[in-house]
Amino acid sequence: MSVQPMNPFFREIKEPVELTMTGNYAVAGGVTQTDPDVICAFPITPQTQSVEGLSDVVNHGRLKAAFVNVESELAACAYSTAACAAGARTFTATASQGLLLMTEALPMAPGWRVPLTMLISARAFNSPNLSIWNSWEFTLLSSFGWNCIVSENVQETYDASIIASRIAEDTLFPTQFVHDGFIISHSAQKFFAIPDEDVLKYTPKKPRHHVNTKRPGTWGSIITPDYFMEARLALELEKRTVLDKMEAAFREFEKITGRAYHLIETYNLDNPSKTVCITMGSMAGNILTWMQNNKDIGLIKLRAWRPFPAEQLRKIIEEHNIEKIFVLEKDDDLSGQLPPVASSISSSLMGLPVILRSFIVGLGGRDVTKDEIEFAAKKMKDVKDNQGRLYDYLGVRESKGKLWEAKF
Repeated sequence: MSVQPMNPFFREIKEPVELTMTGNYAVAGGVTQTDPDVICAFPITPQTQSVEGLSDVVNHGRLKAAFVNVESELAACAYSTAACAAGARTFTATASQGLLLMTEALPMAPGWRVPLTMLISARAFNSPNLSIWNSWEFTLLSSFGWNCIVSENVQETYDASIIASRIAEDTLFPTQFVHDGFIISHSAQKFFAIPDEDVLKYTPKKPRHHVNTKRPGTWGSIITPDYFMEARLALELEKRTVLDKMEAAFREFEKITGRAYHLIETYNLDNPSKTVCITMGSMAGNILTWMQNNKDIGLIKLRAWRPFPAEQLRKIIEEHNIEKIFVLEKDDDLSGQLPPVASSISSSLMGLPVILRSFIVGLGGRDVTKDEIEFAAKKMKDVKDNQGRLYDYLGVRESKGKLWEAKF
């Protein structure tokens, strides 16, 4: 592979510089600047460029890190967790079936309280058949205690690769940062890179608990029924402090760069219809463009997926007297009452007099069009309560006015 894509990061970045790179390569650059000790790589579309970019940086001699090729995504997660437990700053990446293969090892990192970071280039699971394109598969798995933030564009995903390291270190919980596969991972966009010195000051390697032969401990041992619930509760209590630490990390990042990030970002909430759309990731940009000619709809953009910012969302809805919410999400739940994002929103707003519907869009990489946003907004005008079916699919083929039906 050509080394050209990572060329800007082969030398020290001494001042802010505007670059043009794909989302994956921008992530590789940001991770490089955080000075990881171990990079554990197993390629899977559409995240492969991120670890390929890091392999170039290591091979070039710019980054003094152990670049470890493993035999599977399960091995990548297990190896990364063990390396981080041994005291190394560690990064890995995956998507789709790779995330599924990691499932056995994913709970270990929160249980061991290791600040591992992982990129997810969001891609559909292989159901009904193989897809390499974008859906929000990460929402279909429970988080297992991982932190998770979501980015809209290349600038945000570059920044997230740095912020995630700080969040992981501050919370001692592993942290995923997500961008939409191909839409962001392979999209070449302009972004501003931060000087190395600023990144290292922002992401210091802090003293923490780790495997140490001079202070023997037990990692990965059995825990009996006498203590298992107490140990789980201890993790839960610690997770309750994470959102505040995320916000603190965002504030410190703004001081360095001038770029402000929040758990939730809002636009035009005091609109006359008291209706808002809630979404995450790259769709937010489409919606904001559509809103330029549709001032009667607001937007709530979720950056934090896990922990879910329930209290803050509830406060926003109450303060602005929001009456109707429609969710646009790239996931579904074949047996549930609501798809994952709408389910988290609904449980957060329980008891409030808010009407909610979810619209499933863009599965398997299909474009989300302004017509679909328009359709969802118009449909909400006729919704009067939370009775009946609470979600629907948009943008699917129709035949004689009926939704497309599979015939087996």
